Order: sequence, then structure tokens, then C-alpha cells
Amino acid sequence: MSRTPRQEPLFGPVDSSGLTVTDIVMQTKPQTRQQATFQRLVRQIEEQRAQVAEWRTYGERYNQRVGGELMPLFARMREKRIAMLHLFDTQFHQRNVVRGKHQRAKLRDIILSLADELLLEQHDEAIMALYDKYSDLSYEDQADLGKAISQDMVEHLFGVQLDDDDSGDSIEEIFAKAMRQQQEKARNKAESASRRRKSAKQTAAEEKRAAEKKEISLSVREIYRKLASSLHPDRASTHLAVEEKTALMQRVNQAYDRGDLLELLNIQLEIEQIDADHLANLPAERIEHYIQVLRGQLAELKAELASLLAPYRSLVPYTLKIGPVHVDKAMDVEIARLEMDLRQADIDLEAYQDAKQLAAFIKNCEMGGEPDELQMLNDLLGSFTAPPSRRRKR
Repeated sequence: MSRTPRQEPLFGPVDSSGLTVTDIVMQTKPQTRQQATFQRLVRQIEEQRAQVAEWRTYGERYNQRVGGELMPLFARMREKRIAMLHLFDTQFHQRNVVRGKHQRAKLRDIILSLADELLLEQHDEAIMALYDKYSDLSYEDQADLGKAISQDMVEHLFGVQLDDDDSGDSIEEIFAKAMRQQQEKARNKAESASRRRKSAKQTAAEEKRAAEKKEISLSVREIYRKLASSLHPDRASTHLAVEEKTALMQRVNQAYDRGDLLELLNIQLEIEQIDADHLANLPAERIEHYIQVLRGQLAELKAELASLLAPYRSLVPYTLKIGPVHVDKAMDVEIARLEMDLRQADIDLEAYQDAKQLAAFIKNCEMGGEPDELQMLNDLLGSFTAPPSRRRKR
């Protein structure tokens, strides 16, 4: 008579009092590939959790530095640029300061460019009036025309038809709507094609996966039911007060809602509902269910970490693995640059009151061509994968 192969214990004999599931797992050497997978996932989840916690904590410090150190410098720099704009406006109308059609036309372009940059940052009626003073087309009319052209190009680029109401949106909003509409069309087309091609074998495979997913969910739900039953306020307990049960049940509900298997098991250990021996004798099928849950949990943590890192990627674009120290250094560099720009702005404001120095500046100033709409769309496309770095304006 054949005997069923003995399942190797997931954990060796360990005193589980005061320990977490992670502590128990890390104290043992895996004997099977399944055990090694379980142990690896537990370790990776703890590592990802530590990184997520580190970046959440750093985010608060980063925001404090931005608000307390960086933003005041940007505000001062904006004031200097507005002062420069008004100085150019004054000098433009001074006799014997700006001479010749070419020089006047170039200074006019400089004024319009600077005013446009300031208006893109923040609406200002006085700056808009000054823009309109030098432009053949008012700022609002030019913006409406640009949006209309952009919408036509976006519709052509994505092969979609946007509503007329969208014409009042910004180019970024128009682009995002077109992208969503195109993705929805592609998804519907793929789903329709998949339904037409689906064979009996594929249908059976999908049903099998759905059944496995349901079994995995039931494994986690079983832990939840045991905890809920044990922590019910009316159930007798020798070592837990009602207040303790309530607090623990809140943790159980939160862990179950976010699919946190490790936290549920840790609570079971904490209230002595399970111990190391229980974990050691888990059936292979149950361990496999837990592995699938942990894989999903790890994927969610990785996605959360990527989301937390996204705002900093533009500050440290050439470092694959970044830490708070890299972001702090990048901010230190930006602060130093802004302080240097502020000193230079004071020098320029004084210098350009002199006609000769202003004329030299106008002569040497190279005006960049206005970007075409297609380039704007390409830039926007890139900004959906990583936040664009903040350009320093002068």
C-alpha cells in the first residue's frame, strides 16, 4: 500500500511568542521550492513596505523643504522677472534708447516671450494687458486659436472625435481625453476580437483560473472569519478586554480590505489563535494559495512605491535606484542655482537701465522659435510617463 509523501514543515520548531510571521520565516531554512518561494515573497514584501514607509516619511520633509526653501525663491524670481518686464516696457518707449526697426522688433519679441512665460505660470491681468499691448492678437484670442489647432491635431493623431465642449480645455486636458478615448476604443476592439476567437479550450482555462482565484479568496476569507469570531465583543476571552478586541478588529477589517495576508496572520499569532506549529503543518495547497495572495500584495506594493518615486524621477533622471539623499542633493543644487539667478537678475535690472547695455543685450539675445504643435504633443506624451522637470525661467 503506497503512502502519501510527507509534507516538509514550512517552519522548524520555533517559539512564536512575540514574533511575527516574517520573524518565524526568516529563522528557518526552506526545504522545498514552495517554501523558498513563500520565504522570498515574505522578505520582499517587508523590504517593499520599508521603502514605502521611508518615502512616505520623506515626502513630508520634502514638502516642507519645497514650501519653506524652494517656493520663496521661485516667488522672488518671479518678482524679478516681472520687474524686468516692466523695465523693458519702459525702455521700449524711451527716446534714443531703443533705435531702429530691427532692435525694436526684437525687444518686442523679448517682451512677448517673457510675458507669455509669466502668464503660463500664473494668471495676471496687468501682464495680460501688457502682452496685448505688443501683440497683434490678444492673449486670450491667441490661446483660443492655439487650443483649436491643438484639438484638430490631437484628433488626427489619435483618430478620435472630441466634443465641441472640449475646446475650452487646456492642451493637456484635450490630450488626456483623446488618449483615454483611444485606449477605450482599443480595449473594446480587443475584447470584441477576443470573444470572437475564444475557443472551448480557452474558455475552460479561464473558468479554471476563476475557480482557483475563488479558492484563494476563500482561504483568506477563512482567516478573516476565524479572527472575527474570536474577537467578537460578546465572546468570552481570558486575556483580551473589549477595548482591545475592538482595536484588533479594526486592524483585521483594514487588513482584509487591502488584502494584507501577512497582517491577518500576524494578528492570529498575536492573539495566539495560531502558532509556529500551525504554520509548519499548513497543507501544500493552502501554502500555494498564500503564495498567490502574497504575489498580488507584492505587486501592489511595487506599484505604490513607483507612484511615490514618480515625482522625484525628474530630479534624479540618471539614477536607476534613487534614495532621499539623492533628492536632497538635487534640491540643494536647484536652490543654489536659483540664488545665483536672483543675484544675476539684480545685476541685469540695474544694467539694462543703461541704453548701451540694453542694446548689447538685445543684440546678443537669441530668440528661440515657437515650438510647433506636433512637438508640443510629443512633449506631452513624455510627461504622461514621468513628471517633467521644472524649467527655470529668467
